[in-house]
Amino acid sequence: MNETSALSKNSILTELTKSPHGKLVEYLNVGRKAAIQDPEFYSRLIAWNNLKGQIRDSKVALPTIAMTTGAFPAELTENALAHLALLDPRNLVRAIRFSREIRESGRSGKNAIVRMVKQYLDARVASRQWFDKNAVQHRRSLQELYALTHQKPSEMANVILFGRGTDKVSKPYPRGSVFEAIAQLKDMSPAEAAGTILNRKIPFLIAKGALGAKAKDPDVVLALINQMSPTELVTNSKMLQKLGVRTNPALRGAYEAALAKAGTSKQNTLKTSRAAEALEVGADDGLAQKLRALQEKQIDALGGIDGSWLILADKSGSMHQAIETARHIATTLARFVKGEVHLVFFDTAPRYVRATGKTLEDLRNETRLVTAGGGTSIGCALVYALEKGLDFDGIAIVSDGEENTSPLFPAEYARMVNRTDRLVPVYFYQCQGGSNNLTLRMSGQALDIQTFDLRSGLDYYSLPTLVQTMRTNRYSLIDEIMETPLLTLDQVFSDSTTGKKEEVLSYA
Repeated sequence: MNETSALSKNSILTELTKSPHGKLVEYLNVGRKAAIQDPEFYSRLIAWNNLKGQIRDSKVALPTIAMTTGAFPAELTENALAHLALLDPRNLVRAIRFSREIRESGRSGKNAIVRMVKQYLDARVASRQWFDKNAVQHRRSLQELYALTHQKPSEMANVILFGRGTDKVSKPYPRGSVFEAIAQLKDMSPAEAAGTILNRKIPFLIAKGALGAKAKDPDVVLALINQMSPTELVTNSKMLQKLGVRTNPALRGAYEAALAKAGTSKQNTLKTSRAAEALEVGADDGLAQKLRALQEKQIDALGGIDGSWLILADKSGSMHQAIETARHIATTLARFVKGEVHLVFFDTAPRYVRATGKTLEDLRNETRLVTAGGGTSIGCALVYALEKGLDFDGIAIVSDGEENTSPLFPAEYARMVNRTDRLVPVYFYQCQGGSNNLTLRMSGQALDIQTFDLRSGLDYYSLPTLVQTMRTNRYSLIDEIMETPLLTLDQVFSDSTTGKKEEVLSYA
C-alpha cells in the first residue's frame, strides 16, 4: 500500500463518518468518488461502518450510493444490498427515496433494490413475531415499502397494515393481537394500561401516542420507563422529569435503574450529555449528574484506543469554540484510550492539564478560567510537551489552523521526527476562525496531517465516531477496514428461524 492511496483512504473515511443530520445528499460527492476510485475499500467501509459506526445516516447513505453509481462493480453490489437489508423499515424507505433522488442515468440499481425489498418483506411475513415487532414500530414505513415497490401484501399484512383483507373488505385487528391491545389502551384504566404495556412490550413512542392524557399517570409512566430503549430514555429525560421522575420516589428509582442498564449501550454517547444539559437548570442536578455518568459508561463500552495522546488546544483570540471542543475531545479520548491523555492549551504560551480519567464536568470545572485571547503558537505547546517529557503516541490539534507566532508547529514537529526517527500521527480538528496555514505548511514539508472539519460547529453525534478513528499507527484503521468481511443476502435471509434472523438483523 503506498502512502498516496492510504492518505486518500483516510480522507474518504474522514468525510464519510460525519453526521449530516438527515441530509443524506451531503455524503454523495465524496461517497460516489470513493465508490468509483476504490470500490473494494468502499465496500469494506460499508461493512466496517455497520459494525463500528454510530451514525445511522451513513448506514443508509453509503450502500445506497454504491447501488446508484454506474461504475461500481456488479460483484460488490450484493454487499451493498445486504447492508440495506439490515436497515429498519423507516430507514429502508429513506434509502429507496434517496436512491431515486440520486440515481445516475442508465444505472439506478432499482430492480435489484426492489427484489431485495421483496425478500425483506417476505422474511418478516414468514415470522409472525418478527412481523408484529416491525409493524408495531414501523407500520407506516411498511405500508410505504409495499407501495414504493408495488408489492402485494399477504392477507395478514393487509389486515394489520391496511385494515382490510386481500378482498379489500375492512377487517378489525386480529383478536388478542398486540395491535388490538394498542388500540384499546386509551380506554383502559391506568393500572390495566400499565400492565398491558409491560406484558406486551409495547414501545415507548407507540404507547405514549395511544395513551393520550393517560400517559401522565404514575403507573403508566413507570411502565413507559421500563419499556424505553436506552436512546428513548436519554432523549426523553426532560419530558420524564416533567412527568414526575424528580419528585416521585418510585419513578425516580425506576429511572435510575434504567439509566444503569443503559450504561451498556454503545449508542448516542454525547447525545446523553446533551440530554443532561437540556434538563432545567437547577431543577435537579442529581439527574443531570446521572446522565453524565451514563455517558461515561457508554463511551467505556465502545472499546479502547491504543497509546497515549497529546491534545493541543487553541485558546488564542476568538477561539472560544476550540476551547469547548477540546474539552469534549479530551474527555472522550480519556474514556477510550488505554494510556494517558495530556491537554495543553496555548496562545503564545502553554497551559497544561492532565485529562486522564476525567469527565467532561471535571474538565470544565478545572479549566473554567481558560479564556480566548492573544496570538497563536501551536508549536509552543509541542515544545512544552517535549521539554516536560510527556509520553504520547498521537497528537490532536484543536484550532482554526492560523498560526502566526513562533515557534511554529510544522517546524517543531519536523525537528521531533528527525530527533526521534518516529512519525507520530497528527489529527487536526479544524474550528471556525481565521485562515488555515497549518495544513499548508505541513504539506510543504511532506508531513502528514489528517483533518476533521468542525467549522460548522461541534457535532455531538459524530464526534465519538471521529475520535474512534484515531490510531497511533496511521494505517492500522485502514487495515482493520480492509479485513472486515463483506455481507451476503444469504447471510441476511437464508435462515428461517426468527432468532438467527434477528441476530443478523440486530437493529432492523
